[in-house]
Amino acid sequence: MLVVGSSYENKKRNPAPQSEKYEFKVIEEPQLTRASSGVNWFRFKTERGTIVRVRQLELAKCLFLHNFQLARTAFRPNGLSGLAQVSESEDATTIKFPTVVDYPQANLKSKATLAHFSWMVLDQNARKSFGSILNFWMESDSESWNFRFDPPRMKGWHVAGSGYSGAGDASDIFTIDEVTRFHNPVFSHQKPIVIDHPRFNELLAKEPINGKRPKIQRSDDDPLLELSLEPLLGKRLDQVADHGFKFSFDDSLEVKVQVNGRRYSVKPVVDADSTPAAETSSPGHATEGGTGRELDYGINRGGDEAELIAEELTEVEPADKFQIFEKVVQQLGERPGFTFEKKVCFQLPWPRGSNLAATKTITGMPVQSYVALLKYQSVPVIVIEVDTESLLNSHTLSNLIVVFSKDATEGVKSLLQRCSTMGLYWDLDYIKRLNAVPRTCAHPHRVTKSGGESVAVSPEQYQRRWVNILERHIKALVKEVKRA
Repeated sequence: MLVVGSSYENKKRNPAPQSEKYEFKVIEEPQLTRASSGVNWFRFKTERGTIVRVRQLELAKCLFLHNFQLARTAFRPNGLSGLAQVSESEDATTIKFPTVVDYPQANLKSKATLAHFSWMVLDQNARKSFGSILNFWMESDSESWNFRFDPPRMKGWHVAGSGYSGAGDASDIFTIDEVTRFHNPVFSHQKPIVIDHPRFNELLAKEPINGKRPKIQRSDDDPLLELSLEPLLGKRLDQVADHGFKFSFDDSLEVKVQVNGRRYSVKPVVDADSTPAAETSSPGHATEGGTGRELDYGINRGGDEAELIAEELTEVEPADKFQIFEKVVQQLGERPGFTFEKKVCFQLPWPRGSNLAATKTITGMPVQSYVALLKYQSVPVIVIEVDTESLLNSHTLSNLIVVFSKDATEGVKSLLQRCSTMGLYWDLDYIKRLNAVPRTCAHPHRVTKSGGESVAVSPEQYQRRWVNILERHIKALVKEVKRA
């Protein structure tokens, strides 16, 4: 939290208001300098010919000390080696935490934290740099400790921060008080990286048996920070995320977390009329004689936990409802420019949230989806139909037509998960973030007007209309993809 120039409202940190923003690419490895006050700095040469200087403590915080667990690890003799071990297989590199571990799975809730942790553990320069924090501290013989460490290799990185420009003879020096962004395009790994934490399990919502959710009292959302108190052992952490910093890597880095089981629970209802009991929050080790909650302040925690868990799709026997859809896509594959490739029926993944619309079926299991792969003018096109007729409540959902520019298998898995979590809804903005071009396509009407009366459409006519609708939308989508 202690960033130079910051002001505070309880635990909320506000950056220095008058600071300038500065971005640069590292063209040489950082060089150590020491001020007359004893504070240690690193200097960076930039492509503009200017010099940027950053305090070593600020640099180490943004490189490694993203939360208090990593800070404590840095001052343990076995460091990262005592925190997790690396094993290799043909398919993946696994970073495994021991069964008894004090590193909470709450710190592995986003791809940003997983990628950063993988870099620290797998990059040998990063490991050496992390270990140098303890080495320099143990070698220090001064009464007042001036933080120092050896940096990792940073040539080629992109750095952003805020601070101020020098004056007079130092006009070519920019001082960064707060680092706001690291982008490391250098670190790569040939195999997928899997992080295995013994307590990382998936919490899924379920409906209450009696139809009533339990009501709970409101908790103190913002406990008062009390620096003079020790926190109480066993209390829920007061977790605060500082969104002023981001650490990113190349998009090709593939990292995920191992899910070790599932938990189903009924989501309670918070009593909005209740008055929360006031609590305190304190930094430092929790003790049995402490008071209040332990402050868990961290950076680089942004991201969606649901995106971490790549659940394998469950293939099932298609319901009778899909017979018409099978005939539709096969008939479409016979039209000029089209070829039918394959079809497969999946059970939708379990929703990761409190919206359980996808599970409100007779069986209580998520509804089925039929995925068909066709090609139009050699462009692979995926068409998805969801069996909303099996739901206990009336619900409609259009066909989804989508073209992926990258791995379609992972893309289908992600969009079906999103559909389930969102309560059977196609989130087109999310699908676009999967390197895809999506389009929804409404089903044909089952009745038509004839002589002023509503007449049911014959199965043959309904099927023909469905083929025509899909053909028109797929042609338009492929035209859009080729134009882009």
